[in-house]
Amino acid sequence: MTFTSTRGRIQPPTLDDRTWQDLVDEMLALKNAYAPGWTDDSPSDIGRTLIELFAWLVEGVIYRLDQVPDKHYLAFLDLLGITRHPTNPARTDLTFTAGVAKTVPAGTQARTRAREGEPSVAFETDEDVDVLPIALANAVLIGPHPVAATTSRYADASTALIGPPTSKYLVSVPAGQAAQLCLGFDRATDEAVVLRPRFYLPVRDPANVSVTWTYSRRGTEPLVWPEVPGGADATESLQHDGDVRLRPPADWAGQCPTPPPSRPDAPAWTTVTALAPGGVVTDERFWIGLRIANRATTPLAVGLDRVLFNAALARTALTTRSPEALGESTGAPFQTFALRNHPLFRRGDPDSPFADLVVRVSQGVPSSWQTWTPVDDLEQASADAPREVYRVDAGAGEILFGNHDERTGKGHGRIPPAGSRIQAFRYRYVDAGTSGNVTPGQVTEIGTTPDGALPTGIRVTNQGPGLDGSDEEPVEDALRRAPEQLKIRDRAVTTDDYAFLAADAAGEVRISCCLAPRAHDADGPGNPPAWHEGDPWMFAGIPRMPGTVNVIVVPDQGISVPAPEPTNDTIRAVRAHLDRHRDLTAQLEVWGPRYLPIIVRVQVVIWRTAVAAGATQAAVEDETLRNIQTFLHPVHGGPTGQGWRVGQHVFNSDLFKAIMPPEDLGYIAVLETRPDLPAYHFPPIRPDGTRDNYVPTERPYALSNFAASVRLADYELVCAASKHEVQAAPEGIDLS
Repeated sequence: MTFTSTRGRIQPPTLDDRTWQDLVDEMLALKNAYAPGWTDDSPSDIGRTLIELFAWLVEGVIYRLDQVPDKHYLAFLDLLGITRHPTNPARTDLTFTAGVAKTVPAGTQARTRAREGEPSVAFETDEDVDVLPIALANAVLIGPHPVAATTSRYADASTALIGPPTSKYLVSVPAGQAAQLCLGFDRATDEAVVLRPRFYLPVRDPANVSVTWTYSRRGTEPLVWPEVPGGADATESLQHDGDVRLRPPADWAGQCPTPPPSRPDAPAWTTVTALAPGGVVTDERFWIGLRIANRATTPLAVGLDRVLFNAALARTALTTRSPEALGESTGAPFQTFALRNHPLFRRGDPDSPFADLVVRVSQGVPSSWQTWTPVDDLEQASADAPREVYRVDAGAGEILFGNHDERTGKGHGRIPPAGSRIQAFRYRYVDAGTSGNVTPGQVTEIGTTPDGALPTGIRVTNQGPGLDGSDEEPVEDALRRAPEQLKIRDRAVTTDDYAFLAADAAGEVRISCCLAPRAHDADGPGNPPAWHEGDPWMFAGIPRMPGTVNVIVVPDQGISVPAPEPTNDTIRAVRAHLDRHRDLTAQLEVWGPRYLPIIVRVQVVIWRTAVAAGATQAAVEDETLRNIQTFLHPVHGGPTGQGWRVGQHVFNSDLFKAIMPPEDLGYIAVLETRPDLPAYHFPPIRPDGTRDNYVPTERPYALSNFAASVRLADYELVCAASKHEVQAAPEGIDLS
């Protein structure tokens, strides 16, 4: 089964797509202008015969012209192995519930419900999860809070941290103080409880942070709950995502934060009361507490995306359930065998990205199957000692064997003997890209386990959205990328090199930027000054000292996510990839984006004729707001619709073109923009609850008022603010 494959290759464009009939029609349309005396239009006319003859000749020339020059260029790229980036799977966390304790093994599949015109999307878990018959029902934070800067009030955080849907939740701890996040379960259990906190802002200075996991015990108040003995915290004091395994003792008891009127004798908190009337929790819960003590002299901020329980990470990458026959060897060199499904799923481990793929070769009975080894280059198998190796093209889903000649001893990589059978015993492939970016609560149908069994008594859902799914790279993007890839040649020296390799490290990364070291050119404000001339920039928590390399990456999580953030897995994958190509003396850091939200003030005047035709103020305002949010989307917005660059300024002239209404609807009377408080402000909400005491020294430029443009620092990225001032009214009405 030897063939020349084009799967995954960049297909050349058609330079001139005119056919013979198009050329004939074009020349006949011109004859009245150039030969007005020519009046015979019959097919038998000699002039028409000549036109058809010339069209036939020109069509042949067009066909030959179509082969160059782009086709030569693309053939050169194929020769160098430069192909399109394959589809990247979406990911989400699946939460399971069951009436009795069950183990859901890694590789279990779950699907969305199929709808008319939309097939279901399948997810597969990456890890085992022991499902306990209890539920994580509540989450509350015990001070300090913006309104009550003490540790005697609690705020309900259940919606933000448990959901669905969940949202970002910031825990701010002033210097020398502590806060406790309490997680309430509906019942107790004798089994180990595994919590999986997911961070968007992890702890960066663990030496000054004390993290203690506690549990509720009868007769004790939340602030003095005892520590859970023998706990295992894989987050390493909240530095990154990980599992926290806790087994509360037998005296784990239920408590009510606020006793309900129907149960005045319920075990309740007496030293901690509700912060707001709308955030009162009256149910009796079995609590596990996360106590965070800040021993530093500066405020501490910990950002949580969600806290998972009975959950496992899942992706739209599926593992084959049975061995797949690829064909028989002919004994020829460089044989290629195609997998039924592609592209292959790439793990985050740079040393073994395709560990899920197992290729076997057999010459006899099934017991003689031999597993061959994947290599990056067949030349790794030396001619003197050829090994059973193959090379995999992950995007095209192809297996390539070597050309070692047993008689001459030349070549690299053994050839499977003639007649031997080739089998893909197991592999994992990407089943869906952007279609896997589903909304919360959509993955509800349990699928099969790795052995093909259908679990019973288990329900599943996704509390958060599906993220990071992307389709195959467009041809135009691959053509633009190729010269840069040839120039860099897999080594990072300049800032452009780092930015390019960062985007190449993970399929979901769509924006990447490398910040050069930068120093202040004058003393800062204040007495003593906030900084001195020559000091490195430290804005947004990014050190810009000489020798440092700071890379900012932004994933594509779909138009529905207004401010996409890379996961810790993405950041680790980018860092690991850059570590393999950077200068050994470079101090590397990989960051998420530093967003500067943009507020837009716009007034639209609607023509009276448009109002008479049915145009309404609400519809025009809604459409204008959607256009503003699309234009300011970091990945899908911008003046060209291809996303924003880090540090790119916002000009009202570009925004005007993006949101201007149709000429027969109305016109824009007022258009102004200004920056909102930076999303990376540390902390975004100060302990006293105010937002108007923003310190200018935390950003190189002061926050301006409404104007014709917004200036961004070189590390900032545009996103849409949560509120805009959008007004529309029929002409003649004063909007001021």
